[in-house]
Order: sequence, then structure tokens, then C-alpha cells
Amino acid sequence: MQKSDARLIYRAFIRFFLLVAAMLWVPLAVILDVVVIGHGMPEDGVTEISQEVLLLLSFGFFALLVFKRSQSRGFSILVAGFFLCMLIRELDFMFDSIQHGFWKYIVSVIVLLSLLLAAIFRHSVVSPMARATTSVAFHYILTGLVIVLFFSRVFGTGTLWEMVLDDLSYTALIKNTVQEGTELLGYILIAWGALHYYREQRTMKQMDQLPVMTDLEEESVTEAEPERR
Repeated sequence: MQKSDARLIYRAFIRFFLLVAAMLWVPLAVILDVVVIGHGMPEDGVTEISQEVLLLLSFGFFALLVFKRSQSRGFSILVAGFFLCMLIRELDFMFDSIQHGFWKYIVSVIVLLSLLLAAIFRHSVVSPMARATTSVAFHYILTGLVIVLFFSRVFGTGTLWEMVLDDLSYTALIKNTVQEGTELLGYILIAWGALHYYREQRTMKQMDQLPVMTDLEEESVTEAEPERR
């Protein structure tokens, strides 16, 4: 086994255990909210704040790519804008103090700006989007979105837990706990994917900056190899 192979396997193990540790934050955050602090699942609880921090990180990684990776700028703008809209939605309780549903106006502005900027950089939207579909890191993001937008909504439905539980007095707490906990799991996967997608793009940028040999230089290298042997 070559040293490079051993290094790849070692890095895979490290990533595996880091992801395990990140996912174990879900039950810990729920326990802190429900058992230790004992205030249920409020908007300013550990679980909700964790979701918002992860969304902010995910937005931040793609916002950095907007400036650092011009070849995918339009696509990064759309993804960053999407995550920013999700963050504003999670913080709706803050904007409700201004006016109920005020977050919708902010999201509308962000959507319009994102579409406008993406239209300006439209040549860097479709191709990066197509390449993202083949990226393992981006698959983590898609899996996280499925959990947040669909699975958590269905699995955290009150009707489902009313059919499962005998004591309906705990239905609301269990519903909120399951829904917010699975959402947090989804946000962890999204942030994990965003981090590694950012690293992938930075690596591609470094490769793009490597000097390209001309045909004459390649022939010189080919001719020099037998002499070295």
C-alpha cells in the first residue's frame, strides 16, 4: 500500500469521526433544551441557535466563493441567497417585533437581488450547477435540504405522534422536539457539505492557476525521460 493511499484512508476516517461528533450534537442540544434548561424548544433555545449558526456558516462559505471563484460566481450567488433566505426565515421571531410576517419582505428583496446578480453573471450559473450535481460534497447539501424541507415536516407532524402516543399531553413537546431535532441534523449536513464544497472549489482554483505546458515543453520533457533512465 502506497503512502498516498494510507493518507487518503486516514483522512476519510478523520472526516467520518468528525461527522459523527457533529451529528451527536443533535441529541445533546435537545437534552440541553428539554431536560437541563427545561424550557422546551423555544426560538432562543440551544437547538434553534445551533440551526441559525449552521445556516450562517453555510451562507458564509458560498458568499466567500462569490468573491474567490469567478468561474462559479453566478451559481454561488444563487446558493448563498437561498441560504440567506432560510436564515431570515429561521429568525422570523425577531422580525415579527417590527411587524408580523416582516421577514417575507426581507426575503423578497434577497430573492430579487440574487436573481438580478445571477443574471449579470449568468455565464457562470449553468455549468457550475451541472458540475455540482457530480460533487460528493454538494450531495451532503442536497441530503440536508431533503431532511429540513421535507422529512422533518412529515416526521414532526402532530397527527403522526397523536397516533403513536397514548398520553396526548406530551404530543406538542415531542412533535417540536422531533421536528427541530431532525432539522438540526439536516442543517449539520448542509454546513458539512458547504464546507467541503468550498474546499473543493478552492482546490480547483489552485489547479487552474498552475502553469500549463506548451506542446514544445511537453516534447522536451518526454525526450528527457529516457535520458534520466
